[in-house]
Amino acid sequence: MAVELIGAKLIAPFYGNSVYVWAAVLATTLGGLTIGYYAGGRLSLKHPTINNLLKIVAVSSVLVFLMPTVSGIVMTATLGIEDLRTGIVLSCVVFLTPILVTFGMVGPMTVRLMTTTVENVGKVAGTVYFTSTVGGIFTTFLFGFYLIPFIGLKTSSYIVGASLALLPIIAFLSPGIRKSQE
Repeated sequence: MAVELIGAKLIAPFYGNSVYVWAAVLATTLGGLTIGYYAGGRLSLKHPTINNLLKIVAVSSVLVFLMPTVSGIVMTATLGIEDLRTGIVLSCVVFLTPILVTFGMVGPMTVRLMTTTVENVGKVAGTVYFTSTVGGIFTTFLFGFYLIPFIGLKTSSYIVGASLALLPIIAFLSPGIRKSQE
């Protein structure tokens, strides 16, 4: 949710803060997550490894770090589009979809890695999505009420990117995790 808030605020200087912007951000969020859920589910069937999950999280971290830079490039490139709504949607699709696809891939891969028997798949999925949603609620308030207003978009983006990078970095530095993936 922090990424969606940051994304909407990065778009605002170029396209405003209208219902068109929010509709495009929300639809792009749902579209990116949908593609990610599907891709993550497929990947979890063929290659269910912690290493692949860590790679997905690492890629999402890099994409979030790049948000402040990429947003300006994308928005500038789409400003010349005659139809305002088309420019907004195209900007959101190019700028936000890759990040949200990687985010969507995490859930199915995590469920697959945590599931030990068919009987507990529902419980595992419920726990994963409960945790994800609670985290989304928390970060929405944290970033929307405190971090974005007080430290800005760029720093907020870097905080999200760094937070995402922690797990892959810890795993890389931990010999036990690396050895189990060889």
